[in-house]
Amino acid sequence: MKRGNGPGINLSSFTIIILTLVLGAALTFTSETFLSVNNIVSILYGVSINFWGTIGFVYLMIMGELDLSVGSVYAMSGMMVGLLMKNHWPLLPALIIALSASAAVGLVNGFLVVRFKVPSMMITLGTMASVRGLANLLCTWLYGYPYPPAYEALARQRIGGIHLTTLVMIAAVIVLEILLKKGAVFKQMYYVGENIETARIYGIKAGRQKIVIFTLMSLLAGIGGILVGSRLRFADSTIGNGLEFTILTAVVLGGASLSGGKGSILRAVVGLIFLATITTGMIVHNIEPLIQQLIVGVILIITVFIDTRMGKVGAAFGHFPNLRSVRAGSGGLS
Repeated sequence: MKRGNGPGINLSSFTIIILTLVLGAALTFTSETFLSVNNIVSILYGVSINFWGTIGFVYLMIMGELDLSVGSVYAMSGMMVGLLMKNHWPLLPALIIALSASAAVGLVNGFLVVRFKVPSMMITLGTMASVRGLANLLCTWLYGYPYPPAYEALARQRIGGIHLTTLVMIAAVIVLEILLKKGAVFKQMYYVGENIETARIYGIKAGRQKIVIFTLMSLLAGIGGILVGSRLRFADSTIGNGLEFTILTAVVLGGASLSGGKGSILRAVVGLIFLATITTGMIVHNIEPLIQQLIVGVILIITVFIDTRMGKVGAAFGHFPNLRSVRAGSGGLS
């Protein structure tokens, strides 16, 4: 079974990295403010918050699944912490409750997808709407209420002028990328995405893995939402709107496939940086929002086309791993 992210020469792996560097260089020459320390720190700060939802999204896409409820979970988790603290809950218990609620959304998503074999896009569209409704309700209860200083401080910690969230992201990307390439459990996700029936023949518990990853997806989205709430300092009903599109675009730009079997944490984060750089560049050059959407769409189409064409060249040098080397025990939910 061929694994799309396996060892070997893959020219498409470098596409998004090269494009991001070229875009950054172009903006540096056309704007005096783009390469300023404050601007770079600001871009990485925003990416480091969206990064949390991106981790789970990469894992799901590797397994051939999607979660469109990520933006709604972002909104719900942050405002749930704010509401609990408004009612005199300490920060730590409020965080635990909000993250537990977030994880429960993912658990429901995963169970329904696996148990009833319903496409994940349809299931998560439903949870996206219902969780968004809950988030809007929380927002009405929090209207005009500023979050306590303890909550505001969560996402604002700095070390040497760099946000702690950025440093955590850098460390996490290194560790998670190594695990994706070397960890037996993580390798199994690629095999499930490539061919779930063949993976089951070799004892991989695909169903159980999907439920775990859906739960992890929402838990990580909850962390991102809490950081967003801390950054904004107040409730906002628009938090997370369209976030699933942004993350999906970044992950695809990073080489993932909607059909599964491909994906990289590192390149997905570079995809986030690429999109953030585009947005910042258009703001610097005073481009109207409607035109911004058009430009982003055109760039996405071109990038995906190039990535697909180069991927076909790299496939000629691909590697065919031995599935038995990551064989799991039989039995359990599959």
